[in-house]
Amino acid sequence: MAPANGAAMGAAGVGLFLVATAEAFNVYSAFCSSPWTSENFGADDRRAKSAWEYVLMAGAANVALGAGASMLARQWWPLAGTLTVTVVMSLIYKRALARGREAGSKTWAAA
Repeated sequence: MAPANGAAMGAAGVGLFLVATAEAFNVYSAFCSSPWTSENFGADDRRAKSAWEYVLMAGAANVALGAGASMLARQWWPLAGTLTVTVVMSLIYKRALARGREAGSKTWAAA
């Protein structure tokens, strides 16, 4: 018997959870350069600020993706998946930019 609180997922919920979660990584690929690239110009304030703006845009797109998939599935799991990817990727980009700033990396030559 499925719990009344919506915690159990049917096949459609599982499918939308998997698709939305996997697609969340693609959203970052569409909006952002790789974390390695971000690390290579982390000390350039203008470029680092621009990179972080794209990370925030990707996060917002993922929240919308997860919310839409959750409405279709009538489950909160797709949103939980996209939020998890958003948090993890934001931490990865934050770390990359900080490492670039610490290393003084402003250009490819400084890598």
